[in-house]
Order: sequence, then structure tokens, then C-alpha cells
Amino acid sequence: MARPFPPKTTRALDGEDGSWSIPEVRHGARRRGAAARLWLRLQLRRILEWGGYEAAGTKAQKYWKLPGKDYTDKYGGNGITYTYIVNDSQALQKASQVPFDIMHPCNENTPDYVSRGLVQPWDTSLLPSFSQLNPYLVDKAKVNGLQYMIPWDWGYASLTYNKDHVDPADADSWGLAWNTKYKGKISLWDGAASCLEVAALKLGFPEMDKMTSSQLDQAKNALIQQKPLNKFYWASEYGQMQPALKNETIWIAYSWQDVPPILGNKFVFMDPKEGRLSWFCGFMLGKNTKNYRHAHAYVESFINKAACADMTNTYYYGTSNIDVKASDIKDPNLAKALDLGNPQAIAASNVHLQSWEPNRAQYDLAWEEVKAA
Repeated sequence: MARPFPPKTTRALDGEDGSWSIPEVRHGARRRGAAARLWLRLQLRRILEWGGYEAAGTKAQKYWKLPGKDYTDKYGGNGITYTYIVNDSQALQKASQVPFDIMHPCNENTPDYVSRGLVQPWDTSLLPSFSQLNPYLVDKAKVNGLQYMIPWDWGYASLTYNKDHVDPADADSWGLAWNTKYKGKISLWDGAASCLEVAALKLGFPEMDKMTSSQLDQAKNALIQQKPLNKFYWASEYGQMQPALKNETIWIAYSWQDVPPILGNKFVFMDPKEGRLSWFCGFMLGKNTKNYRHAHAYVESFINKAACADMTNTYYYGTSNIDVKASDIKDPNLAKALDLGNPQAIAASNVHLQSWEPNRAQYDLAWEEVKAA
């Protein structure tokens, strides 16, 4: 939903409440100078983010070159503080405790951010690249018809296994994580609801995000049974899971599709008979941000075509920008694996899009009980 212009005015700057100021004609030049100075002072301060997703040009970003660069080139990045998250339940918890200018959660919790009053809709007219975004994801990112999320990254989740140590005959189902042959060589993600979704698919519950109390209890018990086989629940992909696969501390891990291209051909991203998981994440705008226009400028610096292509080439995730074509991707096998030209790839018949859980609190409690068992 576009945020309207005040009639017959110019957009000068963000006020402390995120509103537009209206310069008086008589003092226009002087006020525009003051507006420019205030615009530079009103920069982003707090962003809720996954590790490794910081803007290019900040000291924290070590990998990609373009996402966020247009923003930091113009305004700098030293004043931005990132608060990190390891899963979506933690993201919602942190967002509920401290106000942020921008948050980068995944779609399965979007209605919770809205119902808790943590976010406001974006003004898509302030995002020049918005028209390039995948209409399917854009629609999925709405709540009550309003654009509360700007979709950005997407992908698939499954088990990645080391084919030097895991028999391919064992690797056709999520049940691989329960195979006692590989005790101590398995690592699931500390992903709360994601692990319960995995258990649901293994148990034959296709409505994995709408489990009844009885089904949720069965999924929880299945994960408790799996726990002795699990080496550890990883929290960091790049700090824990990928290094452990590489040094063969583990042979099997819950992962996204980026692992085999990064670690090499001996790793296989499994295609389970029950279907892979799929997901997408995006940017949400803090309800009370004082940096309304800066937040839009920051997000635009991520969703433009060049930034999106760089993200896919660096992290091997899909992008919401449909102007990014297979020819923009360095690895043709990656473009094929992502089904890049298909705007509804993550909703295909052989995947399960992770979605909002009406009883999310029960899922979170069940996961805590698994870890405490």
C-alpha cells in the first residue's frame, strides 16, 4: 500500500514520528538545507538480522559485494547495529523485546509481527525495484492486503549428506535422520518449528503447520527418539554446520541447498520422498522507526537486480527479483536447481512451503521439551 504524499508539498525529510515535513515556501532554501542535515543524522540504528546478511560496506559483512552497498556508499554503515538471530522463534522473541528499524524474518511468522503491533506496511512507491519482485512472493508477504513484508531471499530445506559415508539407498527419506547406522554423525538445526515440520512429514502429516495437539505430541516424541543419534543441534550454518560437515565430524545435516556447491561434490542435497521444505524471508518495517525513508533506501539497496544476483551467486539462495535470469547466475547448475524461471518454484508439488502456524506457541514449547529431554 503506497503512503500518500501530502497535497501540494515536497517530501523533505522524516520527522521523528516518521511523517513528512512540509517546508514553508518563504523559508524553503534554508529549511531544505536543514532538512538535508537532519536526513543525514536520521540514519538507521537497529536491524534484526541473520549473521552474514549485513549490508556490504559495513565491517560485519565479509562475503557479498553489492547487497546494501548503494545505501552504505551514500550514508555510511558505522552507525548501524545488527542484532542477530538463529531461528524464527528467536527472531519474533527479540523483536517483541526491543524496537528495530528493520527486521528480516521469514514469512511463517509474518502475521505474528502484525498482531503484536511490531511493524507497519511499507510504502512500495519508495522502492524503485519493487515492480521487479516476484508477484507470487509479494502476495504471500501481505497481511490483510497490506505489504508488511518485502520478500527477498528464498530456498529449500532438506538433509545434506556425505556420499563417501552414507549409503545412497538410505537417503531417500527424512527418516535418514532417524537411521541408527549414523548415530553421532547427524546434526539437525536448532530451528524449533522446522524440526517439528520434518518430524511431521516423516510421520505422514502433510499439514505440518496445522498439526493437532495429538499430532504435535507424536512429532515431539519422534524428535526425542531421534535425539540420541544427533551430534548437536546447530545454530550457525557457517560457524558450526558447514565446518562440521567439511571436517567430517558429522555426515548428515539439516541444511539449505547452498551446502553442496560450497563444500563440494561429495555432498548431496537429498530429495526426500515426502518432499523438501521451502521458505522465503524478507524485510519488515518497525512500527515506530524514526528512520522511515532511510529504511526504504536500505531495503532498495538489497532488492535491486544487481544486489539480488550477487546474493544468489554468493549464498546460492533464490532471489525475489524476477529480472535476475539464469544468465546472471555464474553456476548454471544452481539456476537449474533453483528452478529460477518458475515464479512459484517454492510451491511446487514436491515441496512444502513453511507457513504460519496458528498454534505457534505450542510448537515452540514442544521444541523446548525436545531439547530438555
